[in-house]
Amino acid sequence: MTWFTLPKTQADNSAAFFDSDSAARWLAGQPQANAPAMLAELVRQIQAFNSYEMAPRERFKTLEVLRKTLFAVSGEGQRRYEYKPLPLLPAEQAALTSALKLWRAAAVAYLHCLRACLEGDASIVADSARVAHRILACLRMEQLNGYLAGAEPAGEFWRHLHAVLASAEQLGAAQVPVEDRLLGETSESTVSGQYAMALLLHLACPSGLTRGQFAATSQWLARWRELAKLLDKPDLRPKSCCITLDLSQDKPLHDLRQAPRAGRWLSLNGVVRKMQQRLELLAAGEFPESLKLGSGLSSEACVALLNTLSDRLRFPLQPVAEVPAEAASVLVAIGLETIHRVLGGSGLKDDPVTSSGQGSKLSADQIAIFGHVVRDAEVVVEKGNTDSKVENWRIMQLEPGLLHLLRPAGRGETRLSLRGLLAIKLPQNEHYTLATISRLHSRGLDGDGNLCIAASLFSGEPEPLIAEMREKPTSRISRHPAFLLPAENGGLPSSVLLPAGLTGRALSIRFIEARQQHPLDLHLDALIERGSDNERWSWSCPGGNAA
Repeated sequence: MTWFTLPKTQADNSAAFFDSDSAARWLAGQPQANAPAMLAELVRQIQAFNSYEMAPRERFKTLEVLRKTLFAVSGEGQRRYEYKPLPLLPAEQAALTSALKLWRAAAVAYLHCLRACLEGDASIVADSARVAHRILACLRMEQLNGYLAGAEPAGEFWRHLHAVLASAEQLGAAQVPVEDRLLGETSESTVSGQYAMALLLHLACPSGLTRGQFAATSQWLARWRELAKLLDKPDLRPKSCCITLDLSQDKPLHDLRQAPRAGRWLSLNGVVRKMQQRLELLAAGEFPESLKLGSGLSSEACVALLNTLSDRLRFPLQPVAEVPAEAASVLVAIGLETIHRVLGGSGLKDDPVTSSGQGSKLSADQIAIFGHVVRDAEVVVEKGNTDSKVENWRIMQLEPGLLHLLRPAGRGETRLSLRGLLAIKLPQNEHYTLATISRLHSRGLDGDGNLCIAASLFSGEPEPLIAEMREKPTSRISRHPAFLLPAENGGLPSSVLLPAGLTGRALSIRFIEARQQHPLDLHLDALIERGSDNERWSWSCPGGNAA
């Protein structure tokens, strides 16, 4: 049984090469220093090569000649879109689309070789494990580039992934170690290990991980992936961590609404056990470096991430259902200054003309340069809504303390980042609630511009403040938005939200109530957490009483 379909081949060749020797000559004549041009040309040539009818063994040799260049050019192009705010700018999206097309075209090229293995072609069947492993490497690179750009793999990706595993099992090649250093992980791995790695990364939910967390997660899972075991029957032991798969579906995990047609069960007991062992050793005082956890995260950060990953493997996050057309909507403000205005705060900047008739220095500079005062454009998205720069998003799902939202394409120009601050007004509420973006990704790899956001809500009504900072070393005074968060229901004390990095630049900070403009006797104590554009601090009064 063949689990995949391929484009038809023909005798006429429109590619610039026709075998391994001509591919090497073609590469030697290409301007590889121009990564975007080289990437586009590789996509075009490999797509043309995929429709050329040729001997499977020679096709495989030709792809092996090109392979190192694929990784080099893809890695260079990756810098243009990795960890950029969403939605991507057109140039960033174009670079991502080219990279995804490249790895999909390379996977299809190797799939031609895998089909020959399944048909028993004597010239290549002995290399079945290497062929299947090469396809999974291409799919893994497609998945990685998507995650780095905040995009989730589409259904076709998962369909191909399942098909390669099923084919490798049919060929008896799923457990054969294959050496491959271009992936930059371990020196060798098996087809089943690479298949498990793709699923482990999915379960880790990269859309909720920072750059440092995702790098550490990838490193750890690459070392432990071979401990994941694919089973023909579920492991029903009470404490077993066993995930149901269906190789006939175009999704990563079985949806559980019916019995799987081509069922497999991924046992993650060994991986979870490794995580628990690391947690115990960290609690005993071991350092991350001595446990081969890397040096990018502190011991506390490693503990938090290991606990998060362990929970996500044992209790996979369920996909959020499609948003119906009649879904309720919420008003959302993005960015600290916009949120400050929406909450009724004022006094951050001088008016273009002061009460004495003198223009502020900033206004004067802008008039001298542009001939007018620069003002932010207002976006009004709902009739009767007078809040500036407020967008209308749709509710996907509401959980306690967590709101899943869809931001439709074209709804606003402001770009979003993980851990960024939002102000959200739910339909039943009279006031805005502050929230941080805890998960963020675009829907699929087609770049349609729709964004999925999970927002972790703060409790209570926030109060806008002004943080008046005396900067070092110039002693220049500047004003910045800040917010006082009330105490949470769980007993956590009230806290203050500030722009990220503000305290590091400050000689001193004075707080002012932003509605009535009266000073507050409030002093920062300790940093609680840091977001992409904000920091959350505990505070106290002069007498030493904490909030």
